[in-house]
Amino acid sequence: MEYGLSRRQLIAADCLVAVGYAALVLLTSATGPGLVAIGLALPIAVRRIWPLPALAVVAVMSVIAYFVDALRDPLLAAAYVLYVVALTRSSNRPLSSRRLIGLAGGVGFVVLVLAVVAGAPAGQSRAALVLTGIAALYGAWILGQVVRDRRAAAARAAQVLAEQAVAAERLRIARELHDIVAHSMGLIAVKAGVANHVLQVRPEEVSDALSVIESTSRDALVELRHMLGLLRAPGEPADLAPPAGLAALPELVARVESTGVEVELKVDVPEPLPDAVALTVYRIVQESLTNVTKHAHACRCSITITGSANAVQLEVIDDGVGGAVVEGHGLIGIRERAGVYGGSYRAGPRTAGGFEVVVRLPHE
Repeated sequence: MEYGLSRRQLIAADCLVAVGYAALVLLTSATGPGLVAIGLALPIAVRRIWPLPALAVVAVMSVIAYFVDALRDPLLAAAYVLYVVALTRSSNRPLSSRRLIGLAGGVGFVVLVLAVVAGAPAGQSRAALVLTGIAALYGAWILGQVVRDRRAAAARAAQVLAEQAVAAERLRIARELHDIVAHSMGLIAVKAGVANHVLQVRPEEVSDALSVIESTSRDALVELRHMLGLLRAPGEPADLAPPAGLAALPELVARVESTGVEVELKVDVPEPLPDAVALTVYRIVQESLTNVTKHAHACRCSITITGSANAVQLEVIDDGVGGAVVEGHGLIGIRERAGVYGGSYRAGPRTAGGFEVVVRLPHE
């Protein structure tokens, strides 16, 4: 596509230009008008189909028209065809060739100006006509090069953007899968360990552990089905559950509490959050609680979520072991999620003991 037109439409436009140019030659040339008109107009019509043969024909016919005194324009037909040649040919030429082309165009302009200043009318001087034609050819060649280079740069930029979009989407999917699998499998592993430990001593607690394992695995399957639905090809039906948000936090907290960690949840968000931001908040809380159950050895944990008109802040604080910050996939994922919204992220041990994760997410 070029300027919104298909190749067929552009060829049709060239044919119209060729007809108009032939008519102009017939009206202005008194010597061999039929041959000149056909010889100059035909390459214009087929310049996009056979650029180099068209240029060769129009160059020969222009020379013939000049010597039989039938050329009344400064090689406009040749310049019109040369533009397409420059547009489609590779620019891998020696520097000397580019300098020669530039020198020819510059000399053409200078000599033309001198001829006009000396009193030779540009429309009547054959030398001025040729020099003007050289300038026209030079301009067509440079214009074709510029347009080709701009299109190549735009294509490269589009490819880079596409590659960046693919990489960003792969990273997003990796984060989602990590959060879903790590959290669910972490809880399942904890409850399975509890069930195995109390099987002989307190068998009545095994049922509770298996119930948590069942609900956690079911929820994980639902979320995985949702992720797979997003990866379906366009047009394929997908039964997608609504994405998790603030409303799903109490259930998440209940599952974590079943592992023996006391969790306090405070949510003060006066206005509904955008779905993407709400999902991000849920994932950050989910990953923080996963770290609490797997690494912190905590007894208590507090989650505080506060919102304003243009931002939401969440704090997850536990009373566990804490220690130095070692960014695994979980904390890296939290930092990357905050970075998507241009937000802030802090994670580390507290002076009073325990560990905290503080994230602020701006939104519109």
